[in-house]
Formats: sequence, structure tokens, C-alpha cells
Amino acid sequence: MARYWTWIAVMAAVALLGSQLARWIAFSMLPQAPPDRYHGFIVGLSLPIPVVQVAPHWYAIITMWCVFAALAICGWQAARAVAGWQRETIVPVFAGYLIVALALTFFSITLSIDGYYYVFFARLFGVYGVNPYVLVSPITINDGIFAQEFPLLHNPPFPDPYGPGFTLLAGLIGKLESGASLWAQLWTWRCMSVAACALILAAVARIVKKIAPQERARRVAIVAFHPLTLYESAAGGHNDFLMVAATAWSFALVDELPLIAGLLLGAAIAIKYFAAILLPFIALRAARKSVVAAAIVVVLAVLVPVLCFHPFAFGTVGQATMAKVGSSLSMSLNWLLALPLFALKASDSVVRSVQFAILTAFALVTLTAIVRYARTLCNADMFRSITALLWSLPALHPWYSAWLVPVCAARGAWAAYAWWFSALSLLVYAHEAVLPTPFNHAIFVVLTLALLIAPIALARVGTRSVPSICGQANMPGEEGTRA
Repeated sequence: MARYWTWIAVMAAVALLGSQLARWIAFSMLPQAPPDRYHGFIVGLSLPIPVVQVAPHWYAIITMWCVFAALAICGWQAARAVAGWQRETIVPVFAGYLIVALALTFFSITLSIDGYYYVFFARLFGVYGVNPYVLVSPITINDGIFAQEFPLLHNPPFPDPYGPGFTLLAGLIGKLESGASLWAQLWTWRCMSVAACALILAAVARIVKKIAPQERARRVAIVAFHPLTLYESAAGGHNDFLMVAATAWSFALVDELPLIAGLLLGAAIAIKYFAAILLPFIALRAARKSVVAAAIVVVLAVLVPVLCFHPFAFGTVGQATMAKVGSSLSMSLNWLLALPLFALKASDSVVRSVQFAILTAFALVTLTAIVRYARTLCNADMFRSITALLWSLPALHPWYSAWLVPVCAARGAWAAYAWWFSALSLLVYAHEAVLPTPFNHAIFVVLTLALLIAPIALARVGTRSVPSICGQANMPGEEGTRA
């Protein structure tokens, strides 16, 4: 176990030192950033937790990649060390994750502005009672936190694109932290995401509870120390972990407690609507117990988000917000296929037809997966549907891959695919980190192709490419997860 704790200490040191290095490099680019061209970059660096976007050079994003590549290597070694434990305990895995994640909650920069939106929506609704789903005119509230955020978010900011469950939770946090500094409120969201990730790890441990204790601990460690897990939960602080935590526990409890599973899945959908993709799979699993159990899951999963929306008016403005989110193209399969159409000056209807074709393919893959799952309850069909959803998104933001990270605890090719796809998703931050130019666009294309193709190739060659991360076959007592 000493070897394991050595790697945890190294990871904490890498997190702290990498944080300072990334900050120094980000600020070193300021002299090369004329205000007339790099206003967004300058504004981002002026915030309590500096946001590195549209930078004049690639230095900061490359530094971030190197820091988290180093954490990935250390995390891999920590997971290998777990396999050699003699004691039958999983507690050190949770403790190790919390140590490294706590260090990363103090990471000095971020690559996404989402945390600032979380604080804005929390304060707007929780403190001032304003509906964040309908923002059509500038906010006139005299608030020091808003004044700090508006240079980055603009005024009026983008309306709330999240589910009502998240907004209600954010409002409660905003009310509790009404007197806190902007930095403290941002840090709270990082801590919330870390806590949610710990719950995900606990759910994964419960799902694989029938396998050997050392192997169980190793699989949880694979998820805990994945580079995307570490960045997005602690430094990114994204609310996707809240959604995944509720969904993972819904899946973990559905066999024994379908009522609780339905409530948890409803909470996940109320946080982010994407969780609805798992409703058919969890309902089918509940149906193995009884039709009544499946009906309870479905009813509660739909009822919870509906009830959460009661305090809010959504209307046409909210619908327009969702439509805008669904049409923003950025480093995805949609974006790649649209590039030649943009070059040919094709009409919007032609571009939309490509998106529709991709959505149709996603629907067919998911429908097939549901039918297969109904027959076999094979987890691979669920993994396939989540992957198809990620591939169909117009903008494949890195934090979306958090939905797939728990699959790393499976076996075989799907585990290898999930590990590499999620890790390489961090490449997509390039689209936000540097100023788009013709040269940079070419690099964006290469990085997107690498994200879409490389994980498939690595999974195809089998788990030989990541022998310490993924095994070759299912463990006794575990359901099938074939590719």
C-alpha cells in the first residue's frame, strides 16, 4: 500500500505545481495580446479564477494537457498498485481521490466559463428571485458579483440551459452564499462536483460488488484517477457530475429499490435532460423484477423534473435557448461534416439536414440497443447508446464525456474505448483556449479526428494497449459488457 500512497502524493504535487505553472504561462501571454483583438482573453485573466480562452498562443492549453497527461500516468500507476493490495478495503481509493481532487479544486485557471454561469444563475434566482430561463433584457440589479461577471458573460447573459432541478439546487446554494466572494462561490461548485464524483465512485463500487475485493478496488481507482475525472470534477467543477451521480445510483439501486431508483433518475433528468437516454434501460432492468416496478421508475423519472419546473416560466424564450444550444457547432462529427458545406456556402437547411441525419442514426442505434437490452440485459447496449449520443452532439464539449467515464470500470474493449475517448476529449478544449484562425482550424480538425478515430483503433486492438487498465473478460458474477 506504500506504493499506492506514494503515487497519490506525486499526483497531489503535480496538481499543485502544475497549477502554478499553468497560471504563470497563461499570464506570460498578456504582452502578446493586443486589447483590440484579445479582449476576451484579457477579461478572462482578470477574474478570481482566471479563464483561459481565445489566447494568442497554444502555450497554456499545451501546459494543461501535459499536467493532466502526467496525472493520467500517475493515476494508472496508482490503479496498478491497488491490484497488489493484501487488505480487502476500498476506502484508500476514496481517500486518495479526495486528496488529489482537493488539491485540484485550487487549480489556478480554468478553460470553461460555466462555473461563472452557475454562480450567476444561483445568485439571480436564489437571492433576487429572478427567473433565469427568461433573460431578454439587461440585468439592472446593483450587485458586486454580477459586476465582476458581466465583462465575461455579457449583459444580459445567456439564459439558463440547465434543468430545473439544477436551478433549484443552485438557487439554494446562492441564497446560502449570498455574502460570499465570487472566488468562494466558484470553489463551492468545484467542491460540489468533487462530492458528486465521490458518490459516482461509491455507485460504481456497489455495481461491481460481486467481484473480488482487490479487483473491485482497482476498477474504482481506474474511474477515480482518470484524467478527465480529475479535471472536470475538481478544476472544471461541472454539473454533469451531479447528473451522473444520480444516474449511477439509480442504476445501482434499481434491482432492490425501484422507487428510489425512479426518484434518482428523475433528479438526474431534472439536472440535465440528457439523462433521459437511460430511462428505457433502467426501466427494462426494473421490469425484470415486475412490471409495476418498471412503471414506478418511468412515472417518477418523468414526474420529478415536471414538478421541479413548477416555479419557473419556460415559454418560447426557454425553447429558443435550448434550440441555440442544440445548433452550436464545435469540434464534433456534426462540425466536421458541416465544414465542407460551409466552404461551399450551403444553405442552413442543408447543414440542418446533416444534423438531422446524424440524429436519425443516433435514434436507430439507441432503439436497437434498447431492443437488445430487453433480451439480454447486456450493459454494452447501454454503453453503445451513450456513445451514440456523444457522437451525435453538435458540440462535443469535454465535460460531456464524464457520462462515459464510469464505463472504464467495465471489462474488455468497451472499457478501453471509454478510457481513451474520455481522456482524448480534453483535446476539445483547444477550440475554446486559442483564437480561431485558419491554421488553428486545421489543427482543430486533426484533433477532432483523433478523438473520434483513435479510441476505436485502441479498443479494436484489445486491452493489450492498456493492460493495467482494462481486462480481457468479465469477472465471475458480472453481467456481460461485450463490445
